[in-house]
Amino acid sequence: MQKIKSITLRNFKYFFGKETEQTQNKIELDKQNLLLYGENGSGKSSIYWALYTFLQSAIKDPRSEIEKYFDPVKDQNLRNRFAQPDDESGIIVEFTAPSGGTIKELKRNTDRTFSINTYRDTFTERALIGSDFINYKFLSKIYDFRNSEPIDLFEMFERDILMFIDFEEAYTEHDGTLSTKTYASDWWKFICDAPNNLPYNGNIVSVGTDEYRRFKHTTIPRFVELLKRFLIDITQGANEYLQQEFNEDFTLSFDVDNIDCDYNKNVSTRAKDGKLHFPKIPLKIFLTNPNLPLQEREVKKPHTFLNEARLTAIALAIRLSILDRRPTFPNSARILVLDDLLLSLDMSHRDKVLDILLSDSFINTYQILILTHDRAFYNMCKNRIQDRFESGWIFKEMYQHQTDTGIPCPFIPEQSNYLDLAKKYLKEFDYPASANYLRKETERVLCKLLPHNLTLFLKNDEGSKTVNLETLIYRFKDYYNSLGGDFTPFLRLKEHKDLILNPLSHDNTHSPIYKLELLNLIKILDELNLISVKTLVDVNDDPNSIFELHESDINNDEWVYEFYPLETFRVLKHPSHNWLIKFPKSHFIRRKNITQNSDFENVNKSYMLDYGYEKIRWTLGTKTNTIDNIKDLKEIIFKDGQKLIEILDTKVSI
Repeated sequence: MQKIKSITLRNFKYFFGKETEQTQNKIELDKQNLLLYGENGSGKSSIYWALYTFLQSAIKDPRSEIEKYFDPVKDQNLRNRFAQPDDESGIIVEFTAPSGGTIKELKRNTDRTFSINTYRDTFTERALIGSDFINYKFLSKIYDFRNSEPIDLFEMFERDILMFIDFEEAYTEHDGTLSTKTYASDWWKFICDAPNNLPYNGNIVSVGTDEYRRFKHTTIPRFVELLKRFLIDITQGANEYLQQEFNEDFTLSFDVDNIDCDYNKNVSTRAKDGKLHFPKIPLKIFLTNPNLPLQEREVKKPHTFLNEARLTAIALAIRLSILDRRPTFPNSARILVLDDLLLSLDMSHRDKVLDILLSDSFINTYQILILTHDRAFYNMCKNRIQDRFESGWIFKEMYQHQTDTGIPCPFIPEQSNYLDLAKKYLKEFDYPASANYLRKETERVLCKLLPHNLTLFLKNDEGSKTVNLETLIYRFKDYYNSLGGDFTPFLRLKEHKDLILNPLSHDNTHSPIYKLELLNLIKILDELNLISVKTLVDVNDDPNSIFELHESDINNDEWVYEFYPLETFRVLKHPSHNWLIKFPKSHFIRRKNITQNSDFENVNKSYMLDYGYEKIRWTLGTKTNTIDNIKDLKEIIFKDGQKLIEILDTKVSI
């Protein structure tokens, strides 16, 4: 499968200039999935619309329908408003795969010519067919009706879904030849254009012609029949999502018996209206509670009966069911772009949707780009991803920024560059900006050093959220001290947080004292960044990772105890100190006398690992009330035949 290696935006919407001067204009994905936080107004949705515009260009016709987005004289252009008329504007996407890569581009060049290699391009069209774009606006359309109106989904299908439905059957052209187009959007475009292309007698369409009769009595009814067949097909999948994934107590159906489309209806015995009458796709909801009589189970107006979260779940169930039925092509790309997808869902639904998106079936099928302006959701999603995956994801954040000449543009710092940015702004005497990035760096490094559970708190129905900075500082102090670390170099973290990292304290930002405080905090953060952290076992990914503890008894017989950690096993190290290890609670499975080559004996006990080792010494007689032959656990614990100390020395990471 092809995947996106990089996305380059040149003078497109919020992205000003070229990537040679504005490095954030080239977004490197390197075939990985993306989770991106973008504050409001930072240009996050520009990425969504760039990829949407890019893939849609494969089916735009004529070519001028693509060019208008980059032509400064066209009202529908998507150029950056600060770009000069002859500045280059465009979207460049580089794909790569083991079998090779390709670069596709939509550009208006400085000489006013266009470089477009996606128009009628098979690769781009197949990528479009296999991909999807879903944002909160799409999900809201399912309940954007007045109380007096029934839900009609045809407009939503026309705008967002027909282009992905392959009827696997071509329509017939007006001249009687079979077309080569099989997608529902092609059928519908032909139907919408037909009133202007049929034979006319003056101002009245000629109803006696073969073209008219074929269009009215064959093409339109066949379109409706194929659309009904598709709706019936996706109903089962949508209901499986609703009931099995979202645990809802209702099902949906499309009222296919009342879907109709017509042209040139009779308005009297001698007159016709000459209009195309669009179909409607009515949505029905049925409650499944067995205590309700059958006649009471249908919900006449779902948008007035169900809450926003449940209506959003319905829209998602429909879209996911459609997604499951997308065709696949060899050596093509499949991209799933989600822009603030889950904002209207409550926490329980968010959890379920995330579980679906992060499941093997989705991860192995799509390159997923999740975009959000909700910081709490970003943190929750990031934590979920980091719990489940060691690789395959990159995390980025976007902020409002400006060029040296004051032109608004995005700013996308690397996750490890907050400290460098703080130093940069300090040199430029922009102390508030420096303090802002020092706060972000403090949060980042403390979240890296702390166990994941110590960075979170639970809040009612909102699930887990990252704790505030003050709590992070206190928890890190307790944690570091519990490991035997020396917290002395970091004692002033809380003081600096109150004086310079609290935005309400920025009332004297130009004083020499304020600058000195910033410099002192930078020194502390430099010191914190020297601490390396290594996760030896993540119990979420590998809940039964077997270790061995080797110890001798009072007769010098060697014993082996097998155990697995019940908690994530992680270690810290400062270059000038020893290993800092908090041994996790572990389950001791069994033991064996290696010297005597005896059979394994069941232990089946759970202890904190260091306390478990103490119990072992008592059992083996090497610890008594007067002596204790304690050993360094790093020297006697083995994993896959390798000592723990050797694993630490070779696998520690910054």
